[in-house]
Amino acid sequence: MKETFNPDSFVAKWYCSKVGPEDMPLFAADALEAGYDGPALRRLAGLIRPTSRDVGGLFLAALLEIGKVKIQSKEQAIFSLSRETAADILQGRVDPVRGAEILARYAGMLGYPAFLVEFLQLSEMPHWGEYAPNEHQLTQEILAQARELLDHIPG
Repeated sequence: MKETFNPDSFVAKWYCSKVGPEDMPLFAADALEAGYDGPALRRLAGLIRPTSRDVGGLFLAALLEIGKVKIQSKEQAIFSLSRETAADILQGRVDPVRGAEILARYAGMLGYPAFLVEFLQLSEMPHWGEYAPNEHQLTQEILAQARELLDHIPG
């Protein structure tokens, strides 16, 4: 089943370099399919192997045509993707250690804010040799920290 079109998710991934210009035609086609329309969206949807130069202003114009985009900065993008990753950890869609590694990268991108910095240590624990917690204990700590993130960071 296809996911509901969510422009904020794509924009957040764009700010965090998780999607590139080559992903723009599919984004625009999904927007058109979801009922949004405009010249920039149509032009983006028709691009073949676009580069950053090809999509630059078109992407911004397409977002204006969509009009419902809440993510307006890299900081907002990281908050959104952090919440999404924490939810994925808790719902079993992402391995907890892998999720902690992702959240540790987001911590670095945002200057190590308090709500993410714990994930840096958690992601490094498997490499502590004889001092590393056992897998079950580490998983429980990551799950607890993911719950805390969702409880304290507005979404």
